[in-house]
Amino acid sequence: PTPIEDVAVALARMSTDGEGREHPYPVAQRSRWLPAGAWARAELQHAAAGLQAEAGAGPVAAAVVVPPEAPFCWSEKDYTAYIQSVGYVTPKLKVHYYVSPECPQAIVDLVRPVLSAQNWACTADARSAAAVRPIFIWEGSRPTIDVQPTLEFCGLVNRVAALFSITTKVGMLKAIRSWCQAAGSQFPPPWYPLTFAVPRELAAWKEHAVQHPDKRWIYKPNGGARGIGLILVSRVEDVETPERPFRSRCKALDAASADAPPLAECSFAKQGVLQEYVQDLLLIIGRKFAVRVYLLVARVKPLLVLLHGAAYAKVCGLEYSRDKFSRDDIFRHVTNQEFQKKGAEAYQDWKVIPVMTLDEVDQALASESPGAVAGAASWSSPAWSSLFWPQVRHICGDIVDAVRGRLSSESRVGEFEVLGLDFVCDAEGRVRFLEANRDPSWVVDGETKRGIIPSLVREMLEIVLAAHGGGDGSWRSALLEEPVEGGPRFEIIVDEEHEPASD
Repeated sequence: PTPIEDVAVALARMSTDGEGREHPYPVAQRSRWLPAGAWARAELQHAAAGLQAEAGAGPVAAAVVVPPEAPFCWSEKDYTAYIQSVGYVTPKLKVHYYVSPECPQAIVDLVRPVLSAQNWACTADARSAAAVRPIFIWEGSRPTIDVQPTLEFCGLVNRVAALFSITTKVGMLKAIRSWCQAAGSQFPPPWYPLTFAVPRELAAWKEHAVQHPDKRWIYKPNGGARGIGLILVSRVEDVETPERPFRSRCKALDAASADAPPLAECSFAKQGVLQEYVQDLLLIIGRKFAVRVYLLVARVKPLLVLLHGAAYAKVCGLEYSRDKFSRDDIFRHVTNQEFQKKGAEAYQDWKVIPVMTLDEVDQALASESPGAVAGAASWSSPAWSSLFWPQVRHICGDIVDAVRGRLSSESRVGEFEVLGLDFVCDAEGRVRFLEANRDPSWVVDGETKRGIIPSLVREMLEIVLAAHGGGDGSWRSALLEEPVEGGPRFEIIVDEEHEPASD
C-alpha cells in the first residue's frame, strides 16, 4: 500500500471511534471508512425517528449504541427492531456504494478495488440503492439516482453541482468574464482565447471579426463533447449572411450528430461559443497537440483542490497548416481522440497517433531543430514541460477563483469531482486554456494512459476519503512530504483549511 492508503485506512479506523463508545458489531462487518461525525449523525437519526418513544423502553433504549454505519444501510424497520430489542436484534450491517449503470466498465474496474477495500458492496441498481442510501455514489454522464439522501449524512458523491456550469462552453465563458470584471482586469485574461457566446453575442463577434479578418475561429456547441459539432470558421459568411441567418443554420445535437461522416458539413448547435483559434501553435512532428490535465476538487467545505502531476498530449493525425482551415481540414485542428478515430471513415490507411506522455513531448520537441517545421522551437534546455506546468498551476488557481463563490454558497459537504482540462501552447510556449470536461476519458487504451489513469484514480479516491474522514490531517503531510513512488502524484492548488485567515 502507498503512504496515502495507509493513512486513509488509519483514519477510517479512527472515524469509527465514537468517543469511547464500543461499536456493537464485530470488526469484520464494519465500514473501514466513515464521514467525520458519523457517530453523532447516527444518534440524531435515531432520535429524530422517535423510535425511543415507540419502543417504550425509556432509558434502556436510550443506552443502546447505534452503529455509525446505520444511516447508510438500515431502513426504519431495522432501526425499530434494533431499538425495541435493546440491541438483541441485529439488522444486517452492510454498507453499499453505487456506480451508475451508464458508467463505462473502465471506470467501474478502476474504482472497485479502493471502494471494496472499505468493506463496501457494489450496486448498480438505483432502486435498491435508494432504499438504503449508499455511502458513496459514482454517477455517469447523466443523473440516475437521487444524491440528496447520501449527502444528508455526508456520504460522498462524484458531482459538484456548482461546477456544472463551467463544464459547458458558455458557462465557462461567463465565469471567466465575471471573474475579470470582479477583479477589475481586462477580458480575456492572457491564458484564455477571446470567446463570444452565440447567438447572444453574435453581433459583437461579427463586428470584431470584420475588424480582424486574419483571425480564425472555432465554433463549439455549448454541451458538446468528443469533437461533435465543432465547426471551423474563417469569415463572417461562414456563420451568417443576409440570405442565411445564423438561426436558420442551427440544429439541436442528437445521436445522429455523433454518427455523421466526419468531413460532412454540419449544422451549428442552437447555443455555443465562437472561440478565437490559436494559429501560431507549438507543434510536435508538424502536428497540433493539446494537453489533458486532471484537476480534482476533493472537498468543497473547506475547499480543497489538487492538480495531478501527470498529463498526456493528444495529437492530430494530419500535419498542421494555418492556411488549411476548411471542413476538409478538420483532422488537422481537432485533437479529441474519439474524433481522431473517425479519420478511418475519411482516409485510407488512417492511423491514430497514440497519446504521448509529457516526457515524450519534451523529447520530441528537443529533437526538432528550430525552423525545420513551422511552429517548431528548440526546447532542449529548459525542457518544454518545465515551463508548461507553472503556467498550468497558475491558470488552475485562477479558474478555481472564478468559481469559488459558487462553490462556497451552493455546494454540500460530500461532493467532489475530477475535471479534465485541455490546454494548447503557442510557438513561444505560452499556455492557453481551452475548456473543462466533466467526464474525462477513463479508458485505458494505451501504454501512456495505463501509466497515468489507474494510479490517478486510486490516489484520487484515497485523498477524497481521507479529506472527508476527520482525523488529524496527517494525510496532507503524507501527500506533501512522502517520497514519490511509481510516478507523479497530486499536488495541492487550493487548501482553505490551511490558508491564512484574511483580515
